Amino acid sequence: MKKNSLLKLLIAATTLFSLFFASSPALATTSASITASTDQDAQVSAQVEAMGVDAGYEAQWGLQIIHANEVWSVSTGANVIVAVIDSGSGPNNDLLQNILPGRSIIRGRLSEGGNDVDSIGHGTHVAGIIAAQSNNDIGIAGVAPLAKILPIRVLDSNGDGSESDVALAIRFAIESGARVINLSLGGIGQSETLQSAIRFAADRNVLVVAAAGNAGPTAATTYPAGNDQTLAVTAVDQTMTSPSFTQRGSYIDISAPGTGICSTIRIGGRIDSTRTCISSTEPYITMSGTSMAAAFISGVAALIIAANPALTAVQVREVILATAYDIGEPGRDEVFGAGLVNVYAIFRALGYLANETTYPTFSPLARIGVEIVASTLQLPKSERLQWYRCSSPGEATLTVPAECIAIAQSQELKYTPTLNDLGSFLRLGDLVTLGGTPQIRFSSSTMRVVGVWTSSSAIETGTNIAVKDLVRSASRGKPSVRIVSGSCELKKGSVIMFKQVGKCQLRISVSSTAKFPKLGSTVIVDVVEVAKI
Repeated sequence: MKKNSLLKLLIAATTLFSLFFASSPALATTSASITASTDQDAQVSAQVEAMGVDAGYEAQWGLQIIHANEVWSVSTGANVIVAVIDSGSGPNNDLLQNILPGRSIIRGRLSEGGNDVDSIGHGTHVAGIIAAQSNNDIGIAGVAPLAKILPIRVLDSNGDGSESDVALAIRFAIESGARVINLSLGGIGQSETLQSAIRFAADRNVLVVAAAGNAGPTAATTYPAGNDQTLAVTAVDQTMTSPSFTQRGSYIDISAPGTGICSTIRIGGRIDSTRTCISSTEPYITMSGTSMAAAFISGVAALIIAANPALTAVQVREVILATAYDIGEPGRDEVFGAGLVNVYAIFRALGYLANETTYPTFSPLARIGVEIVASTLQLPKSERLQWYRCSSPGEATLTVPAECIAIAQSQELKYTPTLNDLGSFLRLGDLVTLGGTPQIRFSSSTMRVVGVWTSSSAIETGTNIAVKDLVRSASRGKPSVRIVSGSCELKKGSVIMFKQVGKCQLRISVSSTAKFPKLGSTVIVDVVEVAKI
């Protein structure tokens, strides 16, 4: 590692400090795929139902899965300053009202005025996730649509910069009144200069949010996310599973959306037609990476602070972790940390939204042999629980769902789907009493119960995965895969090659065994391009 390291945009193992950071005075790289010369931005097209008045709201699955829009009646992050230390931010019309005069800190020199203009695209994308304006009939909505972005550019037009510049940027952000600092950058170590700047942030009651890294499951800890005084964020896909590029480790604190995220890019920049999420001419594209996930958490922090400015950075951190929706292994784990951020649960825990009706919650994934663990923490005391098997999906309700039957001996928070549930949808009913009146609150349904699935629904380009490692099932039958369409290739019947960005439709199955019949399912895998640390 070079002594006078450079911040680099997650481009190569030797360039560790750029939007995803480096070791000793070393190099950094971004948690998303972005480079001016090679155009390695991550990409996938999000697919959700259209909601809201922003033109691109229908592409913003992340806002909805974390329930951010459900608390905007309480907080929109108004006037909370979030520093985005990155490649610059803007210009983009969706950021005009919320972006403060930027700064550039390149090789220790601070420049004022418009010198923060983003020549790479990454910083603008991060800023849009945090604080793009809402309800303005254009573009997207940020998590905290009235927060203020303080863009601090630490990377030059080649995506290079120094770790010491990041440390200076952190100190500048604090002195400029930032309550949240977003570091969507990382690398394999940290200097004392950087550690000192992060300690200074903690001492000044400023929350530092850092991307956990895109180098894959076997990679070493990424810094500054590995610093105990940062909030380390990893990414999940639309099925709440871990994309192939995410890292593992006890340093990971929280999960947030990080694949196919639609957000802003600089006006006048090149628009990649394969990644547009509004139209082919408007400055909005999708990117994937823990850079995007970190931006979601920074926006959530702004919502919390705007609602209750007296909360300390430690209190903001703890309420985010304490209310997370547990996914993966029960309890905190090295893949998802505390779980998926849940903005609605945060605001309930803080005493807001008390008059709103709440329902049992759980992961929407339903797989034979895989335990589902529900939560009723936000509900009145439960008197009776009951799982139901339904022939059609539905939203949470106080009315007994049609075409649902109670499942015998299934009256606990935990339930493991069986073959009897294959093809159906599951709900949990919770009997509570309010003012002496009994009431049953039915959860929204799971997805359709399946007997076979893939280990990930978002896989990085250039990845080769053995069929036996991709196909998952409670059955011990022999797995097989058939390519239906898309950007992948089956080699010798045993390895799938994910060649280029796009969608790969697969027919997966496992052969019959003594305990299970032949099981099959058609799935779509998003093939994304993400820069490595």
